[in-house]
Amino acid sequence: MVNHSESTYAYRARTASGEAVTGSLVGHDRDDVAERLRNEGLFITSIGSEATGTLPQLDADQIRSQQGLRRIKRADVVSFAQQLSVMLETGVPLPEGLEAIARQTRRREFREVIQSVHEDVCGGSPLSDALARWPKVFPGVMVSLLRAAELSGTTALMLARVSDYLSKELKTRRQVRGALLYPSFMLGSGLLVVVFLVTFILPRFAKIYEMRSASLPTPTKVLMSIGTFAAEGWMYYVPVLVAMTVGLLVLPRTSPGRRCIDWMKLRLPVLRSIHVNLYVTRSTRTMSTLLAAGVNLMDVIHACRSVTRNVIFDRIWTNMEEHVRDGRRLSLAFEDSHIVPANVASMVAAGERSGRLPEVMDRVAEYSEEELDLAIRKSTTMLEPLLIIFMGLLVGVVAIALLLPIFRMSSVIAG
Repeated sequence: MVNHSESTYAYRARTASGEAVTGSLVGHDRDDVAERLRNEGLFITSIGSEATGTLPQLDADQIRSQQGLRRIKRADVVSFAQQLSVMLETGVPLPEGLEAIARQTRRREFREVIQSVHEDVCGGSPLSDALARWPKVFPGVMVSLLRAAELSGTTALMLARVSDYLSKELKTRRQVRGALLYPSFMLGSGLLVVVFLVTFILPRFAKIYEMRSASLPTPTKVLMSIGTFAAEGWMYYVPVLVAMTVGLLVLPRTSPGRRCIDWMKLRLPVLRSIHVNLYVTRSTRTMSTLLAAGVNLMDVIHACRSVTRNVIFDRIWTNMEEHVRDGRRLSLAFEDSHIVPANVASMVAAGERSGRLPEVMDRVAEYSEEELDLAIRKSTTMLEPLLIIFMGLLVGVVAIALLLPIFRMSSVIAG
């Protein structure tokens, strides 16, 4: 008969040979259970309460529906990996670490996800399997790295690597978004100014001229016609705009549309340098981290395919899979590609010949990241004068249309 002061604890441990062991044990507390397991020669991975637990049982479908309402930010995942890594390194058991992180997580959706992970771990599931249930929250690269780390008992160290990897990926994303933000803001604000002038300012001049039975200058008439059409002809252009918007939303989800967009990313002058360096940075960084962790080469290639997400770039990974199956060098896929820069392919080939491929891949990722920074700065430098010229011409035409009536205002009023 179990003493009421005792509880049942689920545990995960490894034998001296590295074999994973799971089970449950009755004890006064976690320390009591841990001491008994250590006396049996087991190396403890995690211990969690099986009886009542400290976190409520959650319905996975309900959590997924709630999580879909608001996307969990990648920065939250980075913070999660960093905190859990520190806790495991300082000796905190995995269930307790997950519980502590869940309690201090402010975002409700992410807190519920961590609670679900905590329940799975307490039930005996490996951390990687518990995270794999949430593919929209935890990237596949993170799951693959932790799965490899669990086999070698280096989960804490791998979580630190994961946080570093995700931090660099987050930095890269912010760089690309920042490069697109300024041109978009300039163009949008300029168009709003033009719409305001055409909609509210020009009609006032038209009324003055109508009262004096005077004719408007030709540029002003053209802009007035545009303004009148915008105000009264909405039944013609609104359906067109709606159809275009729907088309732009649906097009990337179709195979021909996605292929066309991905082709433009890798072929258009300004976009090419940014996206090529972006894909090379992501893929080489992923390969470096996974290869250093001892992940299977086919799984590495699959993970690289998921981080590039470009159907044109996918040909490289398809060729690489064929090379690996045939026993050839994987660097041949980079060398045969017309997308990857020749110097990058040469560095990868050199790393493969020297047996230092993970280290070389990491250096290639750093080099490509620097090239990405340079490409973003160049594109921004090119876009700024082009936008200034375009906005100057646009505002200039509107200004002329506004000033011409003013120049003739005195003669119109005198008449």
